[in-house]
Amino acid sequence: MSDLLKIRGLSKSYRSGQEQLRILVDLKLTVRAGQMVAITGASGSGKSTFLHLVGGMERPDSGSIVFQDLEITGLQGRELAAYRNRTVGFVFQFHYLLPEFNAQENAMFPLLLRGASHQEASERAEALLEEVGLGDRMRHRPGELSGGEQQRVAIARALAGEPRLLLADEPTGNLDPATSERIYELLDQVHRTHGLTSLIATHNATLADLCNVRKEVFQGKLV
Repeated sequence: MSDLLKIRGLSKSYRSGQEQLRILVDLKLTVRAGQMVAITGASGSGKSTFLHLVGGMERPDSGSIVFQDLEITGLQGRELAAYRNRTVGFVFQFHYLLPEFNAQENAMFPLLLRGASHQEASERAEALLEEVGLGDRMRHRPGELSGGEQQRVAIARALAGEPRLLLADEPTGNLDPATSERIYELLDQVHRTHGLTSLIATHNATLADLCNVRKEVFQGKLV
């Protein structure tokens, strides 16, 4: 396996009143293509911040994030939007589904943003919802779905743009243990089926144990 993601000297801080809070400090990580990496750590340790930086949702104070030969921290505007929409798939703890649209419509949005036709986006979303076990629920709106079903829609949406990198931030944080276990199995399945490289921030030891590599954010570094 070749190195797909190289992170060097990554630092990030936030201002809280008069205090500067250092969240990540000179963090380093190399991820090989096809790996499933668990990012663990206490609440507030910086797991979510780390994923947001890798996904281009925030900018670091210093350091570099290189996906293949693409330096993410230097991207702006359309180039950054293209990276987020074409290379990365996001799954969050809170599903962020649009309540006025049904499951299929929610899963279509990444493709519509890329300029795909309505038919192409609709067919792709339908196939993905079938894959995640929601073939009979795709016309339901988020309010008519359980928490686990909503997370399945979010996973389908993350896969819609055929990303190479999947970032999942506490994907089972709001789910009961039985539902969480089914989501673990689904994430493992789609990781393998779609040939993904995945970074999963989680408190859950069972989910972390599914991963090839386990790293803990401790005092701003990955250990």
